[in-house]
Parts: sequence; structure tokens; C-alpha cells
Amino acid sequence: MASVISYLKSEWRAILICCFICIGAFQFGYDSSYFSGILAMPEFLMDYGSKDPATGEYMLSAGKQSLVTSIINAGEFVGAVSSYYIGSKIGRKGGLYVSSVCVVAGVIFQVSAPHEGLLIAGRLVLGFAVGLISCFIPLYVADCAPARVRGALVSMYQYVIGLGLILGVIIDNSTKDHTNTGAYRIPMAVQLIFPMILVSGLLLFAPESPRWLIEKNRPTKAEQSLRRLHGNDAEKIQQEMEMIHQTIETYNDGRESSWKDVFTWGPEGRKAYLGFALQAFQQASGINFITGYGIVFFIQIGIDNPFIIQLGLYLVAMPAIWISQYSIERFGRRPIILISGGLMAATSIIMGACGLTKEKSYALDQAIVAMVYIFLVVFNLGWGPTVWVLTSEISTGKNRGKLMSFSTGTNWLFTWLVSFTFPYLFNADAADLGAKVGFIYGSLMVAACVWTYFLLPETAGRSLEELHLMFEMGLPARRFKSYVFPEIPMDMAKKDLTVVQVEGNSKFENV
Repeated sequence: MASVISYLKSEWRAILICCFICIGAFQFGYDSSYFSGILAMPEFLMDYGSKDPATGEYMLSAGKQSLVTSIINAGEFVGAVSSYYIGSKIGRKGGLYVSSVCVVAGVIFQVSAPHEGLLIAGRLVLGFAVGLISCFIPLYVADCAPARVRGALVSMYQYVIGLGLILGVIIDNSTKDHTNTGAYRIPMAVQLIFPMILVSGLLLFAPESPRWLIEKNRPTKAEQSLRRLHGNDAEKIQQEMEMIHQTIETYNDGRESSWKDVFTWGPEGRKAYLGFALQAFQQASGINFITGYGIVFFIQIGIDNPFIIQLGLYLVAMPAIWISQYSIERFGRRPIILISGGLMAATSIIMGACGLTKEKSYALDQAIVAMVYIFLVVFNLGWGPTVWVLTSEISTGKNRGKLMSFSTGTNWLFTWLVSFTFPYLFNADAADLGAKVGFIYGSLMVAACVWTYFLLPETAGRSLEELHLMFEMGLPARRFKSYVFPEIPMDMAKKDLTVVQVEGNSKFENV
């Protein structure tokens, strides 16, 4: 315990800076929850919806609801896939400046939108910003975090997303009874606070990633960045500089970063596939229907006080992220993903079974709500934060930025797919599945568990350098946890990876 406390004291600067950078994730969480709330506000429905002749009430059709909700995901996809080019040119910190400018522009478009077109344009620009944030924050934290707490600090990203989800519902609940456009424009305008806080910290104390600076041949700037992160310990800074130099040389191995490698099966293609599958399955769980349509969902199944129910949902699920930060380091990534996925599949299928009952009752509605609550808790225990940890750890080597950009782009592509299709599956004017959508998401999580068991390697307890070498060696997924490296000098391994490959392959060639 004393050694842990001593370690945390020695690394307090880097830990606090990484925690601060995660503030940018507020934007991600807030937008996911606040827009779900305004979709149910009478003022918003009057301005952007149409009157239902049967009931005399204003409503959004399934098509319009799908468009205005999911269009942000299209922007997020573009932001994620372009993050590599932006980050390569101006760095992780520079990318966060760009995202902050786009947040401001997107919010202004939405708040001032007199018609649906400008509202959609604003959500598209805001989505581009969130796509950048979702790439640059995990990358920045993974680059700057002390090795022993890297997993926990990357998980902090998911925790701050959760705080943003809570804040969005609180603001919605505070303004929903307004009888003017402030009911939905105030929640929109609140988003201007997040980039103001983030930019202030970027200007005052958060340094650029030292790894990026060394890659760009700026050693003096890299030293200054390391001093911001670790203090004025000259010996430690020199060790960090040497380690980063050595790592970059080992990664490059005389070759340039290449998209061709990412999309060609081999070590890099395997990493890309794993990142793609992880992010796709995370969204295939149906999590976005809870964050994007939760309040609408609760209203349509007949729940009273849907805003309070949604707020309680996020509050109950938050502690699970703290537990996840401990458990993924203590038990590993794979076991947590498997347990979480199994429980998510079970709750979704039970919810779907509740939807089969023709006679609705208060007890049945409560059972559906209970399943949604349990679902979000176990999501935050596993598939929520752990996927971001895994993708940041799998994205090693010379294509690190490209791999992270590709996997995060996958997340937003499948987020869009869920957001776009949910109204058509759920709403009464379309497929009218109601709670039976749980069968679809539950089945997909069963598939995710099978995939995880056979194909996902364990990354816990391994340095990024070790993971890179294991992928280069083609080590089977089930051997990542137990594999012991042969004692080969690092300079030899750096010069010729085949030395490690030959030694290693002899140990598992028959597996």
C-alpha cells in the first residue's frame, strides 16, 4: 500500500492532467442524454413536429425522429475517421482545439435554428466535434498516463461520459415545463460551457503528447511536455525520452505508417479487425437506444415521470464504472467483457419477453424498467469502459493513430445504425416492436460473447511494447495472457523482430 501511495504521489501531475483532459467527454455524454429529453418536450414537438390527426397532439414521425437524432452520428463518424489526419498535422492537443471550435459552431447553429435544416446542420457539425473528442482523449490519456494506472485513467473517459449523461437529464428536467423555446434551447446552449473549460486548461497547463512531439522530431518540446507531466526529475525525464525513442524505433522497423497495412490481413490488419469488432459489438448491445431514446422509450411503454426514471438510471449505473476501473486491472479485460456481455444479453432477452405479453400491467412495466437498469449497470461494468481501454491498447505500433481512428469511426458508424433504425423498429407507425427490440440486441450480445471467448486477446498487465511484439509474432488470442517472452536483449529485438518471432514461435507453433 505504501508503494502505491508513493507512486501516486510521484505521478500526481500526470494523473490530474489526464483526468482534466477527460472533461472533454462531458460533451459526448451530455449530447447523448439531453437530446433524448427534448424529443419529448411539447415546445420542441410544436416547432419541429406535426400534429397527429388522431390524437390532436404534436409528434415526430419515425422518419424525422430517426433523421434528427442519428445525423449527429454521421458527423461523429466523419470526425473519427479524419482524426488521424488532423492529429498527425497538429497533434492531440491541436485536435482538441479544433473540436472545441466545432462544438461552439454546432451549438450556435442549433440554438438559432428557425427550421429543421439548420438544426440538422448544427447536429452534424457538433457530431464532427464529438468524433474528434472520442479519438483524441483516449489517445492523449494513453500517451500521457503513468503505465500502472493507464487502464484506470482511460476508463475515466467512460466515467465522465456518465457524468455528462446525468447532467443532460438534470438540465432537461429543469427546463421541460417552460412554455417557450427556452425549454429546449437552454439545454442546447449549456454545451458551450464544456469547450470553454477544456480550452482554458489546454492553454494554461496541459502539454502536448510527448510521444507525438518525438515522432515529429521535436525533442526540446517533448522534454518540456514531460516536465509538465512528471516534474523536474531530470533522470526520470531522460529515461522517458529514451523509452519513447526506443519504442518508436521498434514500432517503425524501417517502415512508414500505411493504411494498406491496416486493411491487409497481418499484424496490423488483425489489430484493425479487433478494434472494429469491439466497437461494433459495443453498439450492437443497443446501448444507444437507452441514451438516445430512453425518455421516449419510457413514455411509450407507459412509465410516469420518465425524466426522473432516466436520471435514476444514470445515477445507479455510475458506481459500476469505478468498480470496472479496479476489476479490469485485477481480473483482466476478457473475463469482465464476458460476464458483462452475458448479463446484458440476459436482461435484453427478458425485456423482449416482457414485450410479448398482450395484457399490459404496472408490474410488467416495472419489470421492463428493472431490466433497463440492470443492463446499464452491467454495461458500465464491462462493455462500456473496457472497450475504450482495449482499443487504445490494441492500437500499437506505427499505425497507432490510424488504428484508433478506424476503430472509433466504427463506433460512430454503428451508433448511427442503431440510432437510425431504432425508431423504425420501435415506433407504432413503423414495425411497432416496442420492448421486443430486446430480442434483437440480446441475440447480438450472445454473438459478442462467443466472439470474445475465441478471438479477443487479453491485454491486461502488458506494456504497449509487449502487445506490439505479440501481434507481430502472430500469437493466438488464448496465449496472450500466459505467454512469457524469451530473454532477448531489447536492442537485438529492436533491430530484428524475427529473432523474437523465431524464439517465440517455437513455444506455441502447435497451439
